[in-house]
Amino acid sequence: MPYNRAASKVLPLLVAALSAPAAHAGGIMLWQIGTPTLGTASAGWAAMPEDASTAFTNPAGTVWRDETQVRAAAQALYGDLEFSEGGLSNVPGNDGGNPLEWLPGAGAFAAGKITDNIGWGFAMAGNFGLGLDYHDDWQGRRFVQNVDLLGMSLIPSLSWRANDCLSIGVGLNAMAGYFSFQSAPRAGLVDDDAFLRLKDLDMGYGGNLGIIYRPKSGTTFGLSYTSKVDFEFKDHLKLRNFTPPLNAIAENLDGTRTELDIRAPQTVTASLQQALTDTTTLYVNLNWQDWSEYAGVTLSLDNPMQTSLRVDRGYRDTAGFAVGIRHEFQQGMLNGWRLSTGLSAESSMANTSEITADTITNENVTVGFGAGKELCPGVNLDVGYNYMYLGDIDIDQQGRPPFSPRLQGTYEDSAIHFVGGSVQFSF
Repeated sequence: MPYNRAASKVLPLLVAALSAPAAHAGGIMLWQIGTPTLGTASAGWAAMPEDASTAFTNPAGTVWRDETQVRAAAQALYGDLEFSEGGLSNVPGNDGGNPLEWLPGAGAFAAGKITDNIGWGFAMAGNFGLGLDYHDDWQGRRFVQNVDLLGMSLIPSLSWRANDCLSIGVGLNAMAGYFSFQSAPRAGLVDDDAFLRLKDLDMGYGGNLGIIYRPKSGTTFGLSYTSKVDFEFKDHLKLRNFTPPLNAIAENLDGTRTELDIRAPQTVTASLQQALTDTTTLYVNLNWQDWSEYAGVTLSLDNPMQTSLRVDRGYRDTAGFAVGIRHEFQQGMLNGWRLSTGLSAESSMANTSEITADTITNENVTVGFGAGKELCPGVNLDVGYNYMYLGDIDIDQQGRPPFSPRLQGTYEDSAIHFVGGSVQFSF
């Protein structure tokens, strides 16, 4: 079979397999980064200028402090995404186990002032993407065995306070992206497992913009924008163990330099921090994320025909709302402790017909709890927990002829747990 004809037959399969990595509720952008916003379920994300992590969430907040602050954060998440077969799957195997087990993370944030009206910030954290790792012989292995899309951002920023009420900030988002995908397509006429793999590291760049507005004491409005970040993942495609009639196609494509273009979406977040009393504060969030832009993925093969194909996965933009409250106790056994709680809801980027085994996404509701205390002058500890409920996620994924694999069932009572903590030092 000529090279370009082989590529034209296999390329749509590769795009379908590789263009929807990782899983998360709503989209694949995490709100959890181990900082105090864990306790409020992300409420107040862009309106907490007194916290050093504003260098990540809203660069305009870095100028609102009298001291230099450094915060170190750590977090772990655990998913419950077990698949239950619905009776129509046509590939033998097991249920895949839990593909999202313990995943650690960490972040570092710093903020201070150069002059009275100019602030600086630096943040290192990752909140884009996740990973899935199914059992090798599960029923959906024709579509995916394991997949990772992980982004880690380095964000230097500057802020300018225009007056006693308003500040503006800008940051450079240098994001390191890691992509890895592996599946076991049918080998050929004999129903054995073949091997397909692609992985790469890439750097992408974007910008962060922010505004902080404090019209009166106790009221803070925050608005933050993050631009898109483009990744071009490149690798030599690995194809193994194919049998007739697919072995000739696989031999032609094995080792072909392959490029997969993926885009982290732009986002907008509007937040409010409102003091209700001297000890109680209300936090509110509204957010939008551009997943309809992320849906377009291009896969290119460096073959004599320079074959490429762009597929739109049909995702839609997401919107979310969060509200939280924090209270500081000034007497009793909890004297000096800050306790917080919050509730958030986020829409899904995919309809049921667009759910695939490598994109387990759904609308969600998240409940957050947190606690914080000043351990000694200049040292603050915060811990938090989030329970994110995704509910039942139905899937009916079907492959192309001639073998037409099918995975049909439900990820029942799906949820993700987040546990994190951070320490902030003031100098």
